Amino acid sequence: MTDKTKLRNNLLPFLFLVLIAWFLSSCASPTLNYNGWEITPDAKREVLNISQEDLGILMKDIRLAIKEEGKVLMLTEWSVESEKDELTISTKSPKNTTWKFKIDDKTLHIICSSEGAILQGITPASETRIPARIESQDNGILYTSLGLVSSKNIHCLFDRQTDTMIQFPEASKFKRNTSDENLMDITFPVREDTEIFLITDYYINVLGLKFYKPAPERFKNAPVGWSSWYCYYMGTTEADVVKETDALAKYLKPYGLEYIQLDACYTRGEDANYLEWTKSTFPKGGKWLFQYIKDKGLKPALWVNIYGSNYAKAECADKYPENFYLRDKNGNLSGACCTADKTVVRLDYTNPEVIEKHLKPMFRILRDDWGLTYLKDAGWGTWMDYYEDNKEMAYDPSRGSREVYVEVQNALRETLGPDIYILGCAMHEVGLGFGIFDGSRIGGDDKAVWYPEKQGGMSMQTYFHSIFGGNYLNNITWHCDPDAAMVRNPLTLEEARTIVTSIALTGQLYMASDFMGRLPMKKLDLYRKTIPPTHVVPIDLYPYKIESNKKNDVVWCCPKVKEFPRAIDLKVNGKSGIYDVVALFNWEDEEASKTISISEDLGLEAETEYVIFDFWNQTLKDIALDEITCSIPAHGTCVYVIRSLLDRPQLLATSRHITGTVSVKEVSWDASKSCLKGASEIVKDDPYSLFIHVPDGMAVSRINADTEILYQKMINGLLEVKFAADFNEGDKKTINWEIEF
Repeated sequence: MTDKTKLRNNLLPFLFLVLIAWFLSSCASPTLNYNGWEITPDAKREVLNISQEDLGILMKDIRLAIKEEGKVLMLTEWSVESEKDELTISTKSPKNTTWKFKIDDKTLHIICSSEGAILQGITPASETRIPARIESQDNGILYTSLGLVSSKNIHCLFDRQTDTMIQFPEASKFKRNTSDENLMDITFPVREDTEIFLITDYYINVLGLKFYKPAPERFKNAPVGWSSWYCYYMGTTEADVVKETDALAKYLKPYGLEYIQLDACYTRGEDANYLEWTKSTFPKGGKWLFQYIKDKGLKPALWVNIYGSNYAKAECADKYPENFYLRDKNGNLSGACCTADKTVVRLDYTNPEVIEKHLKPMFRILRDDWGLTYLKDAGWGTWMDYYEDNKEMAYDPSRGSREVYVEVQNALRETLGPDIYILGCAMHEVGLGFGIFDGSRIGGDDKAVWYPEKQGGMSMQTYFHSIFGGNYLNNITWHCDPDAAMVRNPLTLEEARTIVTSIALTGQLYMASDFMGRLPMKKLDLYRKTIPPTHVVPIDLYPYKIESNKKNDVVWCCPKVKEFPRAIDLKVNGKSGIYDVVALFNWEDEEASKTISISEDLGLEAETEYVIFDFWNQTLKDIALDEITCSIPAHGTCVYVIRSLLDRPQLLATSRHITGTVSVKEVSWDASKSCLKGASEIVKDDPYSLFIHVPDGMAVSRINADTEILYQKMINGLLEVKFAADFNEGDKKTINWEIEF
């Protein structure tokens, strides 16, 4: 073979590849890349994609259409031109139109030459890019979500990883994609200037939370437990905790309660510290009490002010050096916040030895030897204030209080590891614990009365201010802890329902503080129907109607809400179906009639019939087209499960949990057999009911289940089927059931 032949043979494959590349490039549509945005049209398929460098795909498979005489017509025969910051698409059939996509810094402007223009596409909307509303969209209803939901009046998506709010046009209609629920189909009209707008650093700059981080994934659902504080306060004894542990194991553990949390009370006197408890009130000690709790199938939780230690009797040495303690300008020790007495004094964490020789070894003992599972991490806010006033007396006065705080909390997290829940407590500035805390207190202390007994006193009003004012953080940055739920007297049954409904439909940290063995069954049942918390994510990503939440230009704890919401609308998409659970409140001091619009207030489709189930009364309220009206007692709540009316039997709710999701493992309709079937997890010795809407003209022909059927009854189209819960082993059991019609 000659050299020329070899050269020709070597060049042919190369020339062929060049020819292919030229052909493909000549067929490809111009792409617009500008300022981090990319618009990629495909004129052959007549679709385009829109992406942004930080967010990835914003919309894909976008089609251009026009609405004429009530019909939506897809526009075809595209031609595409691109220049620096603008892309133009012209269509010929069935109508000549010109579309311009123009980019500036944070905005994509879309303009069409013709009236009736419509843009249709698909947008990613998984658990990391969630439906959202901003403050300008507030309508007096607090929106929350459980699962991958959509609504006609939600037109923003919040990207949690990048802290970016994506604002689509106000007239946008979102609907979950039937093939992939992590996507949403989106349609919006294009007028003279329609915009897709990015609000970058939304939590950081708009809401002022400069330390924003997405919530850790260590604990998906907020904890549920019992706190000693609002029952026994500083007088708590070992016998008290044993008595309550016994009651909780019997009455609420089967329903999901996990933690028994002892608050400050056990370090009274010079001979007591965080590891050696007060002998007179805890004679067997903390390790014994932890084991007692574990033996009952529950988890021990403990309040500790990590910024203090007993001066006379140190935890991890016979005596700590004097430079372990923080003193005031006169050289005096200072009692640490909120401890049983002043024998616990403030530590000086600018001395690195305090972390290495006190904090870490103490918490290794609590974790490894005692079995600590949950820490209520208290006192850092007041420590920071005290340090700022007395820092010249510190071991290293050059350190900033926030710098020291972060160092201590990081050391604590490193020591405890990812399996122990850390709840931040006694907060000042919101956000310093993002990424470290699993949850955090967001408000002040409350009390088992509806209104404060004196001006500025504690009451359940504080609880509501915390729930509503801080909900925008819950399951976004951490679990919000609004303090303790209480339902005992003098709180009425109606007030108690409002309390447990509010926490259940927001999915915040659920810590109760009642004498559980002495609660009447009606009030105990309120806890049973609202625990455990579910993974509820806020849709309304702003502090709800607060007076102010900033101090010295930083976000501060303890929000004050100007007015509580008319309702909470929890939008659900789960194994139990797609529906809304709506709590309608009466905050007035006398009975009042309240009305809510299904379409305008809740964002559900108009001109659609809905089945309305009254959860607390377990009755069918109505088949409604647009409005729900009810008379609510003073301080009370009506809770309605709202589902689209079907022409076949459908599950409405269960007797187990207010959200409808906790017990239902699966449910399906077999049209060929006219059979509704499913699986439910039931609690031992608690008969379990399914509530099913049955259309006119249909009746039950057979019910089958792998447990005893106690009864069935039909009233006005509502079928209740009650199952026995008699089994020998475990707290819970999954049953399978079938109902033929």
